[in-house]
Amino acid sequence: MASQAPLRFKGNFFADPEFFRTDVTKGVTKTPTGCRIITLPSEFLIGFRDALIYECGGSYRQIMKSTGRRWGTQFAKRLERELSSFYQTPFKELPEPIIRTCLAEAFRAHGYGHLSFATVLEHAEFVLAEVRNPLLPALIRESDRTSDLLMAGMLGAVLAHLTGKPLDAVQTECPSLGADRSRFLIGPGSVVAELEEWINEASQMPSHKAILRHLAQHNSLSNGSIAETSNTETENLVGAQAQSEEMSP
Repeated sequence: MASQAPLRFKGNFFADPEFFRTDVTKGVTKTPTGCRIITLPSEFLIGFRDALIYECGGSYRQIMKSTGRRWGTQFAKRLERELSSFYQTPFKELPEPIIRTCLAEAFRAHGYGHLSFATVLEHAEFVLAEVRNPLLPALIRESDRTSDLLMAGMLGAVLAHLTGKPLDAVQTECPSLGADRSRFLIGPGSVVAELEEWINEASQMPSHKAILRHLAQHNSLSNGSIAETSNTETENLVGAQAQSEEMSP
């Protein structure tokens, strides 16, 4: 739960144009807190994915997502340390709008894309995250399935760390499939696992709305509706019971 104590606004931690500082004599890039950052070029990411497909076949999807989870956990721990020190307040106790803004700014600063939390599913403890200009889908171009497995694993791990809940994420829309953004449903790990199994068994990738309908049926929502709120209306990062407009199936 966010702290109710007064918080002095300190600006954007990531706004410094020299946030990533490179010592060319040592060949090292670090953040202001001394954490080393390594740039992975697009050739490496595509080569890593292609090697996994070649060596592991269809299992590569699980490995990519597991890699994203490990990455996301470490990223969340670093973010928590840095921002807790910056605000002189435990990061998890900051007001929800500041937490959301910090996550979005962290993604932009690191080149992960433009992150926002746009939709909440009432009664299901699910939140929908959107990432515009995601990296991997821009590299893969075309696919018959969603391709941002690293980001799915990362987002689930980041929110799991911040909330202390066993959360996971599944991608529902992807630029590799013609969408203008990546979209991810984030919620209880057991439900996400069942949702992923249902998606994987489909002969072709279900649409975002079809996935939402299936999730609504799975959770036996009393009115069978999906609740949607804007980022500014959402009062809780995860599990919000918000008043929202009904989105028809």
